[in-house]
Amino acid sequence: MNKLIVISTVLSSIVLAGCESTPEVKPRMARFNSSEVNSQPFHFNITAGSDSSNQIAINKNKKSERDNTLRFSAAMTLGKGLEARFVDNGENQVSLKYQMLGAPLEEKKAGNLSLAGSLGYIWDKRSESATKQYNDWSMEHKSYDLSLIAGYRLNRQALLYGSVFYQNGDVEGKYYLIEHYDVAQNKTINKGCGWDKTCVGSYFSDKGNAYGLSLALEYELLTWLAVTGEIVHHRADWFERTNNETGAHLNVEFRF
Repeated sequence: MNKLIVISTVLSSIVLAGCESTPEVKPRMARFNSSEVNSQPFHFNITAGSDSSNQIAINKNKKSERDNTLRFSAAMTLGKGLEARFVDNGENQVSLKYQMLGAPLEEKKAGNLSLAGSLGYIWDKRSESATKQYNDWSMEHKSYDLSLIAGYRLNRQALLYGSVFYQNGDVEGKYYLIEHYDVAQNKTINKGCGWDKTCVGSYFSDKGNAYGLSLALEYELLTWLAVTGEIVHHRADWFERTNNETGAHLNVEFRF
């Protein structure tokens, strides 16, 4: 009987370890923000593509890593070189871009040098559970995103562009009391209480930033269809840890 209790305890520990979750930030790396904007208002584009994140956990024993995800966006020109955009890639982002130099997108002028700037706001809320029944933690992340984008049009179909970017923000979160079952004593020590505010055990917060470089090649297959390949180097500083990641991404854009 004692052997069974020991075995059960070990197995339970393994299962619980596999289910353990720790708060982590996942700043997304893909940019896909070109330097040319249509000069007329009410031109739209929607995109779908790949993305990755520079993942840093609050638990210093957990290795920082790159995580892959999907990315979707929608944009509308406002006229005079302005464009508004919304991105959903696990985070939510709204941004405003302004083309300062160069011919607009509709001219597709070979040899055109273009320059644009973008200001964005990023936010997301996440929660994960240590068990299937009770939430372990919840977290809210907010950041500002600044970028400067320069491009060179190789021909009517191809645009080469790159950017430098900087992000600064903060996270605020809560740890929740969770159900704890003592296998050896065969009883529940703490029943937990899920999302109830009375169940908050402690709070955590942090301020962090990220910055990096991107290089992309956009190619227009049809007047309404373009594809873009991109390489991004991303450096993130969160929870007193720094991590560098490089990612390659692909994007498909529909214009109308």
